[in-house]
Amino acid sequence: MHITAQKDHFSRAIVRAVAAAAGVDASVPPYDQNSKDIEFTAPDVGGMAGGQLAAQLKCTHTVDTSADNFTYDLDVKDYDRLRIEREMLYVPRVLIVVDVPEDPDDWLQSEREQMLLKRCAYWASLTGLPPTANTSTVAVTIPTEQVFDVEGLLSNLKPPGEAL
Repeated sequence: MHITAQKDHFSRAIVRAVAAAAGVDASVPPYDQNSKDIEFTAPDVGGMAGGQLAAQLKCTHTVDTSADNFTYDLDVKDYDRLRIEREMLYVPRVLIVVDVPEDPDDWLQSEREQMLLKRCAYWASLTGLPPTANTSTVAVTIPTEQVFDVEGLLSNLKPPGEAL
């Protein structure tokens, strides 16, 4: 399998594992439309609709986590779709960047008592960011404190009408 396909599969597995631990449905649209690689839906509770979230997934081995943030070069097409104001969307969108070791053999360690998926996923909302004059990519800043874990997912699953 080509490394790009491996990264795609692994990043989907990571975010689906987070969703499963959070009790949230994660579904993959049949094709990438509007920069949505995966959609999350929380269950309805007490007569209230569960929140929804869509995400564009990226996977890289170049994240420097020693600083408070890192940059990721995102295609302008995806940047423009992810920066749309929340009020203009039925489902809010975020960017999730999965950081992995360079060698795919180091991505997963499986033992009898645990399975370790290496390294980490981070999320960023680009909602409301300004347009760009760039024609190819935009360097997006992602705080290293915004880990895409159970808490990170649930904090983004706001019911319709609530701001992120």
